[in-house]
Amino acid sequence: MTSPNAQAAATIRAMRHDDLTATADLLVLSAGDDKRHRLLERLASTDADEIHHAIVAERAGVIVGAGKIITEPAWPGTVAALVAVAPHERGRGIGTALADELATWARSNLGRQHVVTSTLRDDLERGREFAARYGLTVTHHSVGWRFDLAGRGDELTERAARGADTAGVRVRVADFWAEEAMVLDCITRSLPGLPVPGAEDQDVDVSQAHRLFTDDAVVLLAEPRDVPGSPPCGLTIVTPQGDGSDWYTVYTGVAVDHRGRGVATALKAAALREAHRRGATAVSTHNDDGNEAILRTNRTFGMQPSVGYWSLTRRDDIRDDRRRNG
Repeated sequence: MTSPNAQAAATIRAMRHDDLTATADLLVLSAGDDKRHRLLERLASTDADEIHHAIVAERAGVIVGAGKIITEPAWPGTVAALVAVAPHERGRGIGTALADELATWARSNLGRQHVVTSTLRDDLERGREFAARYGLTVTHHSVGWRFDLAGRGDELTERAARGADTAGVRVRVADFWAEEAMVLDCITRSLPGLPVPGAEDQDVDVSQAHRLFTDDAVVLLAEPRDVPGSPPCGLTIVTPQGDGSDWYTVYTGVAVDHRGRGVATALKAAALREAHRRGATAVSTHNDDGNEAILRTNRTFGMQPSVGYWSLTRRDDIRDDRRRNG
């Protein structure tokens, strides 16, 4: 598939294996919670039962744009769509050419049973308007936060101990693969009420959770102190990014019957301490803007606002029904 586009002065073609790095580097410029390792994993997937359509825009031998519609295994029935263009190439119609190709492909390959989702940085207002032209509407907004760890080792150790005492839990590092059943059960019990891609009734396949983080991620479990042997009441997962100096909180959840007791605060404190112990200099995270309890906790910790993201959804099949300008 190759299709030159005069307006874009670029050729839209299928992504090749040797395009993976360049494609992920472009998509991460627009992506919300899809970190680079996640994009690489999804772009490289060759599972026969997955929807997988990835394209690039090439001009003068250089990849200047990318787009994808790819299955999200953790959320059955959903596909994640995204378009990104190199900053210095924007305004030339390349994004429109990519989105048009994705829309054409989707009309032939997706049905009404597919929920199309996307996450987009919230500082890209024009990108959100662009997505709306293709029928994607905002369903959630997640606020970004960043916490610098340098020189705060003693403070973090004290906070972690105080947080665990207040919540009445013991927080420990878990071995994900050795304790997978316990970890997945805790995720299942902590999911109710949390926003997920798609819709409020969206199914979640927790057996696919491992695809959301790297092999060197750290899983922390909170276990009640007053009932020895009882299952964990909450967990958090943090994973290093890039060179390992920046870490990201992939997930934090507390079982419904243990919420409101400070467990999330204990987990956050323990995660910051553990990331610092492993050489991280900063930890970033995102939280739904309607979760005032965790937003208040972040402010109490001294976390600083950072780039957030919009979650967008289109439940029916993609139709090229946007309004063209001019």
